Amino acid sequence: MRMNPRVRFAPSPTGELHVGGARTALFNWLFARHHGGIFILRIEDTDRGRSTEEWIERIEEALRWLGLDWDEYYRQTERFPLYQEAAERLMAEGKAYKQEGAWWFRVPRPGATTVHDLLLGEVTYDHEQPQMKDFVIRRSDGSFTYNFACVVDDSELKITHVIRANEHLNNTPKQILLYQALRLEPPKFAHLPMVLSKEREKLSKRHGATAVFEYRDRGFLPEALTNFLARLGWSHGDQEIFSKQELIELFDLENVGVSAAVFDEEKLLWLNQHYIINGDPDRLGELLREFLVRQGVVSQEEAQAIPRERLREIVILLKERSKTLVELAEKARFIFSDELEYDPKGIKKFFTPEKVPLLEGLIAELSTLNEFTASRIEGAMRGYLEQEERKLGEIAQTCRVALTGQTKGPGLFETMEVLGRERAVARLRRAIELIAEEGD
Repeated sequence: MRMNPRVRFAPSPTGELHVGGARTALFNWLFARHHGGIFILRIEDTDRGRSTEEWIERIEEALRWLGLDWDEYYRQTERFPLYQEAAERLMAEGKAYKQEGAWWFRVPRPGATTVHDLLLGEVTYDHEQPQMKDFVIRRSDGSFTYNFACVVDDSELKITHVIRANEHLNNTPKQILLYQALRLEPPKFAHLPMVLSKEREKLSKRHGATAVFEYRDRGFLPEALTNFLARLGWSHGDQEIFSKQELIELFDLENVGVSAAVFDEEKLLWLNQHYIINGDPDRLGELLREFLVRQGVVSQEEAQAIPRERLREIVILLKERSKTLVELAEKARFIFSDELEYDPKGIKKFFTPEKVPLLEGLIAELSTLNEFTASRIEGAMRGYLEQEERKLGEIAQTCRVALTGQTKGPGLFETMEVLGRERAVARLRRAIELIAEEGD
């Protein structure tokens, strides 16, 4: 059923966009896109002391990075006349009063307010509860509070559904009272389940409640984070991996649960590796360029000089073993630096005198190859070893340590191709020198 809803994401620009807010934005965006509706970004910057232009720009950039485009855009600081008019109406009707410079809303007593929540069902608040006492709608400095500005905006912007975090549930009865006092039709409410750590504690920074950009800087892809956030409280059978288009086609509130969602970073890493393995190597190569600089593998100037095709080859070589772009950049270090960090156990086990004749023979074969490709390298090495009545297993690990410094890594022949003939041969020669040094 297409209902053409109007929904909004309304962050306060007092800090970075964190994963909890990003999930709220995503659920609203998916709901709007699924039903052919409108997704609005409304910056709630009424807190003049803490809101900054820098945070607004960072929030907008984070949403763009996640691929969450908006159809309409508003800032509350540009809408003060609307709030003033509504507040004066409440004052004129005796529904609000002044005290110590602030304007207060008068909660009707006795009474009760019921929130009809699309996810939680009916939640009733007795007006005698402490949380339902009279509350400020206009501060003494002339600025307007969250609950009041939110109601005026949601009504004026014709918001049909308010989809937000469970922590806002206690604000909802106050907002419903304001709608009633202003004789406005309230939207439908849906409060999303909490996000907890694996230890079932409220999510905090140490559990992963970090800014969206921290995940970007740690080498996560936006499609992995989006997929992960979508599964925090929403499901479609047992399916774990969703493209953006699949999420749009399948998402609806009826499949959002009420139980708390668990933030499992291991699952996020698993998803990220999936998207690295299956991603476009050209795009990933361009992203890798920046991480090679960040990790100190190459300089900015050197990074810009790397051909796109070479970056593509590196991604294809290393993607199977990399969970993040940071890992990918670190694993690529041996490709760009001849100062290898050799695994001491690998040196001891595989750099032995009897390997020297085989290494010398392989160097001779590789030095004369017309095409230095993985298939030609494999053919030359296997042909030489067969001629010497030896097996690849006798020299493969020696070559691997010589080329990368490590005993584990990507395919041997593919590694040689990416290194190139000159570098590969030079490292095999260096292995012979190290063996001689060990023998002295």
